[in-house]
Amino acid sequence: MEGNIIVYRQPSSSKSRQLSRALNGYIDKSNHGKYTYERDGLLDKIPHRKLIKGVFIIKNKHLKKFEDLLKKYQAEYHIRKIELKPEDTEILTNQEE
Repeated sequence: MEGNIIVYRQPSSSKSRQLSRALNGYIDKSNHGKYTYERDGLLDKIPHRKLIKGVFIIKNKHLKKFEDLLKKYQAEYHIRKIELKPEDTEILTNQEE
């Protein structure tokens, strides 16, 4: 099975935080912490495997969403097609269920 490896470097510090929130999600508090809301990020919605900081393995069908997000926040990134190992395939398949 084929997948993609994405390697990215975060942009300037102001865009870096925005990109991090868009990818990982965040907890939003209002009324001095009385109400809390959990905002999902892209990685909460798509199956992925994080290897190290800024390096992810994803399936082909989710590549466009990930790439569009990186473009939006002007991140420097590189994408390569790879052959998934059995353990990668298992992790990505289990996350979809």
